Amino acid sequence: MNEEQLVARAQQLVTERRERRSVPPGISRWALALLGLTLLVLLAFLLFPAPLPGKLLWAMGGVCGLRPAHSYFAGSVQLPLEARMTGIYGGVSITLGWLLATRRLGATRPGGRAVLALLALMFLSMVADGVNSTFTNMGLPHAYTSTNITRIVTGLLSGVSIAAVLAWVVAAVSRPAVQPLKRLFDAPHELLAPLGLCALFGLLVVSQQPWGYYPIALLSVGGIVLAVAGSLLLPVLLIGGWCNRVSVPRLLVGPGALALLLAFALLAATASFRWSAIGLLG
Repeated sequence: MNEEQLVARAQQLVTERRERRSVPPGISRWALALLGLTLLVLLAFLLFPAPLPGKLLWAMGGVCGLRPAHSYFAGSVQLPLEARMTGIYGGVSITLGWLLATRRLGATRPGGRAVLALLALMFLSMVADGVNSTFTNMGLPHAYTSTNITRIVTGLLSGVSIAAVLAWVVAAVSRPAVQPLKRLFDAPHELLAPLGLCALFGLLVVSQQPWGYYPIALLSVGGIVLAVAGSLLLPVLLIGGWCNRVSVPRLLVGPGALALLLAFALLAATASFRWSAIGLLG
């Protein structure tokens, strides 16, 4: 082998080494183990010998008051969250699902000023209705009488904005800074699609049809799990040293599964505390 061949071979080895380094590793064993454990916990909850509506009401007891007067029913069965929270977290699920389907998840910017202003207004509508409802309950002067309709409508509006902010923050923290910056929404009119889907969800809720229980429960309870897990994912990424290192979705499997397990534990702990306190007081 002459000198030119040696140099060419050395260059080839260097190139191959760089390519191997640039390709992200697959899903690690620990990540698969965490994912399997997450699925086992979920399966255990579903297979526990009790009616699903009762189990969901128990599980949501730590984060929701579950007041019948502030809740919708599917037939004669109370939904697992009150009207406002059904709207909020149904909106979170629907918006995140829409972002995933349209391949917008992973964008490290929410949008321009007009989009940000609209998202802020949508969130503030829920805040305003919540404050107005509190004043009504306290017998203080209030602008109008809040109803379950205003609660679910403003909840859905805020759910879209919460999902957008959550998706943006997680992407901004997890994705490498060198990757091209993308927006979740390039213009305000792009919010019409998730808002339209939320409107259909709201109509299903207020129709109170018995067959609507499972899709409503899946979207609303799933939304609160995603929101809690997404919030917990941020410290998991920070503590685990994954910030700005998730270049492909599969690298998020391990941290995401761990965040879900923490979310399950937090929801179970708060529900246990709430029902235990009620039992002691009773």
